[in-house]
Amino acid sequence: MKWLRRLLRRRGYHLTRVSGGELAELDAYERRLAENAAPVSFNEAVSRLVELKKRYEAVTLPIANHSLWSSRAASRPNPRAGWSQGGIEVFRGGGRNSYVGPYGATDPLRARLLLFIFANSVRQRDGAGLLGRLREDGAFGCPTFEFPGLGRVSRDLLDSILEINFLERHAGILHRPGLRVLDIGAGYGRLAHRMLEARPDIASYACVDAVADSTFLCELYLRHRGLLDRVDVVPMDELDRVLRPGSFDLALNIHSFSECTYAAVEWWLQRLGEMRVPLLMIVPNQPDQFLAVEPDGRRRDYREVLARTGYSEVAREPVFDDPAVRELLVKDTMHLFRLSGG
Repeated sequence: MKWLRRLLRRRGYHLTRVSGGELAELDAYERRLAENAAPVSFNEAVSRLVELKKRYEAVTLPIANHSLWSSRAASRPNPRAGWSQGGIEVFRGGGRNSYVGPYGATDPLRARLLLFIFANSVRQRDGAGLLGRLREDGAFGCPTFEFPGLGRVSRDLLDSILEINFLERHAGILHRPGLRVLDIGAGYGRLAHRMLEARPDIASYACVDAVADSTFLCELYLRHRGLLDRVDVVPMDELDRVLRPGSFDLALNIHSFSECTYAAVEWWLQRLGEMRVPLLMIVPNQPDQFLAVEPDGRRRDYREVLARTGYSEVAREPVFDDPAVRELLVKDTMHLFRLSGG
Protein backbone atom coordinates (compact mmCIF):
# COMPACT_ATOMS: atom_id res chain seq x y z
CA MET A 1 0.00 0.00 0.00
CA LYS A 2 2.92 2.39 0.72
CA TRP A 3 4.14 2.17 -2.88
CA LEU A 4 0.66 3.10 -4.08
CA ARG A 5 0.51 6.12 -1.76
CA ARG A 6 3.92 7.30 -3.00
CA LEU A 7 2.91 6.85 -6.63
CA LEU A 8 -0.34 8.75 -6.13
CA ARG A 9 1.45 11.57 -4.25
CA ARG A 10 3.89 12.02 -7.14
CA ARG A 11 0.89 12.40 -9.46
CA GLY A 12 -0.79 14.95 -7.20
CA TYR A 13 -3.28 12.63 -5.45
CA HIS A 14 -3.74 11.80 -1.78
CA LEU A 15 -5.12 8.44 -0.69
CA THR A 16 -7.30 8.48 2.40
CA ARG A 17 -9.75 6.16 4.14
CA VAL A 18 -13.44 6.93 3.70
CA SER A 19 -15.81 6.16 6.56
CA GLY A 20 -19.13 4.38 6.16
CA GLY A 21 -20.94 7.66 6.83
CA GLU A 22 -18.95 9.39 4.12
CA LEU A 23 -19.73 6.63 1.64
CA ALA A 24 -23.40 6.98 2.49
CA GLU A 25 -23.20 10.74 1.84
CA LEU A 26 -21.50 10.10 -1.50
CA ASP A 27 -24.20 7.61 -2.48
CA ALA A 28 -26.94 10.06 -1.42
CA TYR A 29 -25.33 12.87 -3.41
CA GLU A 30 -25.14 10.80 -6.60
CA ARG A 31 -28.70 9.55 -6.06
CA ARG A 32 -30.01 13.13 -5.73
CA LEU A 33 -28.36 14.13 -9.01
CA ALA A 34 -29.95 11.19 -10.79
CA GLU A 35 -33.37 11.84 -9.26
CA ASN A 36 -33.30 15.50 -10.29
CA ALA A 37 -32.97 14.81 -14.00
CA ALA A 38 -35.73 16.57 -15.94
CA PRO A 39 -37.71 14.95 -18.79
CA VAL A 40 -36.97 16.49 -22.18
CA SER A 41 -38.48 15.94 -25.62
CA PHE A 42 -35.32 15.36 -27.65
CA ASN A 43 -36.87 15.67 -31.10
CA GLU A 44 -38.26 19.10 -30.24
CA ALA A 45 -35.00 20.07 -28.51
CA VAL A 46 -32.83 19.15 -31.49
CA SER A 47 -35.11 21.01 -33.90
CA ARG A 48 -35.15 24.20 -31.81
CA LEU A 49 -31.40 24.18 -31.16
CA VAL A 50 -30.57 23.66 -34.82
CA GLU A 51 -32.96 26.49 -35.76
CA LEU A 52 -31.38 28.91 -33.26
CA LYS A 53 -27.86 28.04 -34.37
CA LYS A 54 -28.69 28.75 -38.01
CA ARG A 55 -30.30 32.07 -37.10
CA TYR A 56 -27.36 33.10 -34.90
CA GLU A 57 -24.82 32.23 -37.60
CA ALA A 58 -26.50 34.78 -39.87
CA VAL A 59 -26.12 37.65 -37.35
CA THR A 60 -23.31 40.09 -38.19
CA LEU A 61 -23.35 42.24 -35.03
CA PRO A 62 -20.11 42.58 -32.99
CA ILE A 63 -21.72 40.56 -30.19
CA ALA A 64 -21.92 37.55 -32.54
CA ASN A 65 -18.11 37.22 -32.57
CA HIS A 66 -17.10 35.06 -29.62
CA SER A 67 -13.88 34.43 -27.75
CA LEU A 68 -14.32 31.98 -24.84
CA TRP A 69 -17.74 30.80 -25.94
CA SER A 70 -16.59 29.91 -29.45
CA SER A 71 -15.07 26.74 -27.99
CA ARG A 72 -17.64 26.15 -25.24
CA ALA A 73 -20.66 26.36 -27.51
CA ALA A 74 -19.48 23.88 -30.07
CA SER A 75 -21.94 22.30 -32.45
CA ARG A 76 -24.31 20.02 -30.54
CA PRO A 77 -26.42 18.03 -33.00
CA ASN A 78 -27.68 15.93 -30.10
CA PRO A 79 -28.57 17.60 -26.76
CA ARG A 80 -28.07 14.23 -25.05
CA ALA A 81 -24.33 14.97 -25.11
CA GLY A 82 -24.12 18.68 -24.38
CA TRP A 83 -23.39 21.22 -21.61
CA SER A 84 -22.43 18.80 -18.84
CA GLN A 85 -21.70 15.16 -18.19
CA GLY A 86 -24.98 13.32 -18.61
CA GLY A 87 -26.59 15.62 -21.17
CA ILE A 88 -29.50 18.01 -21.25
CA GLU A 89 -31.62 16.38 -18.52
CA VAL A 90 -28.91 17.26 -15.98
CA PHE A 91 -27.31 20.32 -17.62
CA ARG A 92 -27.11 22.12 -14.25
CA GLY A 93 -25.10 19.26 -12.76
CA GLY A 94 -22.28 16.91 -13.60
CA GLY A 95 -18.76 18.14 -12.56
CA ARG A 96 -18.31 21.62 -13.91
CA ASN A 97 -20.93 22.65 -16.43
CA SER A 98 -20.73 25.59 -18.81
CA TYR A 99 -22.74 27.91 -16.56
CA VAL A 100 -22.24 27.33 -12.83
CA GLY A 101 -19.31 25.44 -11.34
CA PRO A 102 -20.47 23.78 -8.08
CA TYR A 103 -17.88 24.19 -5.33
CA GLY A 104 -15.97 20.95 -4.73
CA ALA A 105 -17.92 19.30 -7.53
CA THR A 106 -15.71 16.21 -7.71
CA ASP A 107 -15.81 15.64 -3.94
CA PRO A 108 -19.31 15.61 -2.38
CA LEU A 109 -17.95 15.89 1.17
CA ARG A 110 -15.89 18.97 0.34
CA ALA A 111 -18.80 20.36 -1.69
CA ARG A 112 -21.10 19.99 1.33
CA LEU A 113 -18.65 21.81 3.62
CA LEU A 114 -18.06 24.68 1.16
CA LEU A 115 -21.77 25.11 0.50
CA PHE A 116 -22.45 25.19 4.23
CA ILE A 117 -19.88 28.00 4.64
CA PHE A 118 -21.42 29.79 1.65
CA ALA A 119 -24.97 29.43 3.00
CA ASN A 120 -24.00 30.75 6.42
CA SER A 121 -22.33 33.77 4.83
CA VAL A 122 -25.48 34.40 2.79
CA ARG A 123 -27.67 34.16 5.90
CA GLN A 124 -25.64 36.92 7.56
CA ARG A 125 -26.12 39.29 4.58
CA ASP A 126 -29.67 38.36 3.59
CA GLY A 127 -31.45 41.53 4.68
CA ALA A 128 -34.31 40.78 2.27
CA GLY A 129 -34.99 37.43 3.92
CA LEU A 130 -34.77 35.50 0.65
CA LEU A 131 -33.09 32.42 2.07
CA GLY A 132 -36.33 31.50 3.79
CA ARG A 133 -38.51 32.35 0.77
CA LEU A 134 -36.76 31.08 -2.34
CA ARG A 135 -36.68 27.34 -3.01
CA GLU A 136 -34.23 24.98 -4.68
CA ASP A 137 -35.56 21.68 -6.03
CA GLY A 138 -32.40 20.52 -7.79
CA ALA A 139 -34.08 20.34 -11.21
CA PHE A 140 -31.88 19.37 -14.17
CA GLY A 141 -29.36 17.69 -11.88
CA CYS A 142 -28.34 20.76 -9.87
CA PRO A 143 -26.09 19.71 -6.94
CA THR A 144 -27.85 20.55 -3.66
CA PHE A 145 -27.45 19.93 0.07
CA GLU A 146 -29.82 20.31 3.00
CA PHE A 147 -28.74 21.94 6.27
CA PRO A 148 -30.71 22.41 9.51
CA GLY A 149 -32.14 25.91 9.60
CA LEU A 150 -31.08 26.61 6.01
CA GLY A 151 -33.12 24.15 4.00
CA ARG A 152 -32.06 22.80 0.62
CA VAL A 153 -29.52 25.06 -1.09
CA SER A 154 -27.35 25.18 -4.21
CA ARG A 155 -24.72 27.56 -5.51
CA ASP A 156 -27.29 28.74 -8.09
CA LEU A 157 -29.70 29.76 -5.32
CA LEU A 158 -27.09 31.35 -3.05
CA ASP A 159 -25.44 33.38 -5.86
CA SER A 160 -28.86 34.73 -6.81
CA ILE A 161 -29.76 35.67 -3.23
CA LEU A 162 -26.53 37.64 -2.83
CA GLU A 163 -27.05 39.47 -6.12
CA ILE A 164 -30.68 40.35 -5.40
CA ASN A 165 -29.78 41.59 -1.91
CA PHE A 166 -27.05 43.79 -3.40
CA LEU A 167 -29.56 45.32 -5.80
CA GLU A 168 -32.09 45.80 -3.02
CA ARG A 169 -29.57 47.58 -0.79
CA HIS A 170 -28.45 50.01 -3.49
CA ALA A 171 -31.42 50.29 -5.85
CA GLY A 172 -34.44 49.12 -3.84
CA ILE A 173 -35.50 46.72 -6.58
CA LEU A 174 -37.84 44.67 -4.38
CA HIS A 175 -39.98 47.73 -3.64
CA ARG A 176 -39.69 49.68 -6.88
CA PRO A 177 -43.00 49.76 -8.77
CA GLY A 178 -43.04 48.77 -12.43
CA LEU A 179 -39.47 47.46 -12.50
CA ARG A 180 -38.24 46.50 -16.00
CA VAL A 181 -35.10 44.34 -16.25
CA LEU A 182 -32.74 43.48 -19.12
CA ASP A 183 -30.51 40.47 -18.40
CA ILE A 184 -27.52 40.52 -20.79
CA GLY A 185 -25.75 37.19 -21.12
CA ALA A 186 -28.58 35.57 -19.19
CA GLY A 187 -27.26 32.03 -19.61
CA TYR A 188 -29.97 29.52 -18.80
CA GLY A 189 -32.09 32.07 -16.94
CA ARG A 190 -31.25 31.27 -13.32
CA LEU A 191 -31.34 34.92 -12.16
CA ALA A 192 -34.59 35.60 -14.04
CA HIS A 193 -36.14 32.65 -12.18
CA ARG A 194 -34.93 33.93 -8.80
CA MET A 195 -35.82 37.58 -9.42
CA LEU A 196 -39.39 36.67 -10.36
CA GLU A 197 -39.62 34.29 -7.42
CA ALA A 198 -38.47 37.08 -5.08
CA ARG A 199 -40.71 39.66 -6.71
CA PRO A 200 -43.55 38.19 -8.80
CA ASP A 201 -44.88 41.63 -9.82
CA ILE A 202 -41.84 42.69 -11.87
CA ALA A 203 -43.32 44.56 -14.85
CA SER A 204 -41.05 43.00 -17.48
CA TYR A 205 -37.94 40.85 -17.67
CA ALA A 206 -36.00 40.19 -20.89
CA CYS A 207 -33.24 37.58 -21.22
CA VAL A 208 -30.77 38.01 -24.07
CA ASP A 209 -27.67 36.03 -24.98
CA ALA A 210 -25.39 35.92 -28.01
CA VAL A 211 -24.88 32.17 -27.68
CA ALA A 212 -27.54 29.98 -29.28
CA ASP A 213 -27.02 27.21 -26.71
CA SER A 214 -27.79 29.63 -23.89
CA THR A 215 -30.95 30.95 -25.50
CA PHE A 216 -32.08 27.38 -26.08
CA LEU A 217 -31.47 26.37 -22.45
CA CYS A 218 -33.03 29.59 -21.17
CA GLU A 219 -36.26 28.79 -23.01
CA LEU A 220 -36.14 25.21 -21.75
CA TYR A 221 -35.43 26.14 -18.13
CA LEU A 222 -37.93 28.99 -17.84
CA ARG A 223 -40.62 26.91 -19.53
CA HIS A 224 -39.97 24.24 -16.87
CA ARG A 225 -40.41 26.95 -14.22
CA GLY A 226 -43.66 28.14 -15.82
CA LEU A 227 -42.23 31.61 -16.45
CA LEU A 228 -42.22 32.00 -20.23
CA ASP A 229 -45.39 34.08 -20.01
CA ARG A 230 -43.53 36.59 -17.78
CA VAL A 231 -40.01 36.47 -19.23
CA ASP A 232 -39.18 37.45 -22.80
CA VAL A 233 -36.34 35.20 -23.99
CA VAL A 234 -35.08 37.20 -26.96
CA PRO A 235 -33.04 35.51 -29.72
CA MET A 236 -30.09 37.56 -30.94
CA ASP A 237 -31.67 38.28 -34.32
CA GLU A 238 -34.69 39.86 -32.59
CA LEU A 239 -32.87 42.32 -30.34
CA ASP A 240 -34.26 45.39 -32.09
CA ARG A 241 -37.69 44.28 -30.91
CA VAL A 242 -36.78 45.05 -27.28
CA LEU A 243 -33.76 47.37 -27.33
CA ARG A 244 -35.70 50.63 -27.49
CA PRO A 245 -35.11 53.87 -25.56
CA GLY A 246 -36.92 53.99 -22.24
CA SER A 247 -37.69 50.25 -22.17
CA PHE A 248 -35.66 49.22 -19.09
CA ASP A 249 -34.81 50.51 -15.61
CA LEU A 250 -32.03 48.06 -14.86
CA ALA A 251 -29.54 46.03 -16.92
CA LEU A 252 -27.68 43.04 -15.49
CA ASN A 253 -24.43 41.47 -16.62
CA ILE A 254 -23.28 38.65 -14.38
CA HIS A 255 -19.93 37.16 -15.48
CA SER A 256 -20.76 37.76 -19.14
CA PHE A 257 -18.75 40.80 -20.27
CA SER A 258 -15.62 39.06 -18.92
CA GLU A 259 -16.22 36.31 -21.50
CA CYS A 260 -16.91 38.66 -24.43
CA THR A 261 -14.68 40.53 -26.85
CA TYR A 262 -13.98 44.22 -26.29
CA ALA A 263 -16.03 45.07 -29.38
CA ALA A 264 -19.02 43.14 -28.02
CA VAL A 265 -18.82 44.90 -24.63
CA GLU A 266 -18.46 48.27 -26.36
CA TRP A 267 -21.53 47.54 -28.52
CA TRP A 268 -23.63 46.67 -25.50
CA LEU A 269 -22.56 49.68 -23.44
CA GLN A 270 -23.22 52.04 -26.33
CA ARG A 271 -26.70 50.53 -26.79
CA LEU A 272 -27.47 50.83 -23.06
CA GLY A 273 -26.41 54.48 -23.14
CA GLU A 274 -28.53 55.18 -26.21
CA MET A 275 -31.49 53.44 -24.55
CA ARG A 276 -30.95 55.53 -21.40
CA VAL A 277 -30.96 52.54 -19.07
CA PRO A 278 -30.41 54.23 -15.68
CA LEU A 279 -28.78 51.36 -13.73
CA LEU A 280 -26.30 48.68 -14.73
CA MET A 281 -25.04 45.87 -12.49
CA ILE A 282 -21.82 44.09 -13.48
CA VAL A 283 -20.13 41.14 -11.82
CA PRO A 284 -16.78 40.64 -13.60
CA ASN A 285 -14.63 37.52 -13.40
CA GLN A 286 -11.76 39.56 -11.97
CA PRO A 287 -12.47 41.19 -8.57
CA ASP A 288 -10.79 44.53 -9.31
CA GLN A 289 -10.71 44.73 -13.10
CA PHE A 290 -13.12 45.02 -16.00
CA LEU A 291 -11.50 42.91 -18.69
CA ALA A 292 -12.90 41.65 -21.97
CA VAL A 293 -11.18 38.73 -23.68
CA GLU A 294 -10.13 38.52 -27.32
CA PRO A 295 -10.18 35.29 -29.39
CA ASP A 296 -6.39 35.00 -28.98
CA GLY A 297 -6.72 35.20 -25.18
CA ARG A 298 -5.55 38.80 -24.75
CA ARG A 299 -7.39 40.79 -22.08
CA ARG A 300 -8.52 44.37 -22.67
CA ASP A 301 -9.83 46.79 -20.06
CA TYR A 302 -13.27 48.20 -20.88
CA ARG A 303 -13.54 50.62 -17.95
CA GLU A 304 -12.99 53.57 -20.27
CA VAL A 305 -16.00 52.48 -22.33
CA LEU A 306 -18.15 52.62 -19.19
CA ALA A 307 -17.01 56.20 -18.59
CA ARG A 308 -17.36 57.18 -22.24
CA THR A 309 -20.94 55.92 -22.41
CA GLY A 310 -21.87 57.80 -19.23
CA TYR A 311 -21.82 55.06 -16.58
CA SER A 312 -20.30 55.89 -13.18
CA GLU A 313 -19.88 53.44 -10.33
CA VAL A 314 -22.19 54.15 -7.38
CA ALA A 315 -21.83 50.94 -5.34
CA ARG A 316 -19.28 48.18 -4.98
CA GLU A 317 -19.25 45.17 -2.64
CA PRO A 318 -17.29 41.93 -2.45
CA VAL A 319 -19.54 38.90 -2.73
CA PHE A 320 -18.22 37.80 0.68
CA ASP A 321 -17.41 40.23 3.49
CA ASP A 322 -15.15 37.80 5.36
CA PRO A 323 -11.64 37.70 3.79
CA ALA A 324 -11.22 34.07 4.88
CA VAL A 325 -14.41 33.06 3.06
CA ARG A 326 -13.34 35.03 -0.02
CA GLU A 327 -10.05 33.14 -0.04
CA LEU A 328 -11.84 29.82 0.30
CA LEU A 329 -14.65 30.42 -2.22
CA VAL A 330 -14.47 33.35 -4.67
CA LYS A 331 -13.11 36.90 -4.67
CA ASP A 332 -15.87 38.23 -6.96
CA THR A 333 -17.11 41.79 -6.57
CA MET A 334 -20.54 43.19 -7.41
CA HIS A 335 -20.67 46.66 -9.02
CA LEU A 336 -23.57 49.02 -9.67
CA PHE A 337 -23.32 51.86 -12.22
CA ARG A 338 -25.61 54.78 -12.82
CA LEU A 339 -26.03 56.55 -16.16
CA SER A 340 -25.31 60.27 -15.97
CA GLY A 341 -28.62 62.10 -16.09
CA GLY A 342 -30.44 58.78 -15.61
